[in-house]
Amino acid sequence: MTIGERIKQKRKEKKISVEYLAKELGVSCSTVYRYEDASIEKIPLRVFDRLCTILEMTPAELMGNVESVPEWGNAGKMPEHFDNPQDAMEFILKTPTLAAFGGYDPESMSEETIVEFANEILRQLEIVSYKYRK
Repeated sequence: MTIGERIKQKRKEKKISVEYLAKELGVSCSTVYRYEDASIEKIPLRVFDRLCTILEMTPAELMGNVESVPEWGNAGKMPEHFDNPQDAMEFILKTPTLAAFGGYDPESMSEETIVEFANEILRQLEIVSYKYRK
């Protein structure tokens, strides 16, 4: 299920109209419909956070990560590199240690900074893992 499908499903479960959601998000009704049909794939973080609040979902739930373990968690392999902010943010949100540390504000970060941040985390994990390998 896509993020858009989850938005639509939760909106309908909560009996929230597209008009109300659009007004609360500060976007047009057509934009909400485009989020739901995935013709807009890059939802701004400000809107994404507000969606989570309105729909009473965590970012992980909205992204569909509630019951799943990251692929890299099962296979023991970390991603090698991030090219897009969605994958980068998903990695950040799926990594409980990062969430626990905090100190960063995704809302104030540009998409480029999010990608840079996630790639830097990967580099640092690689360095640390080399240090402790046998």
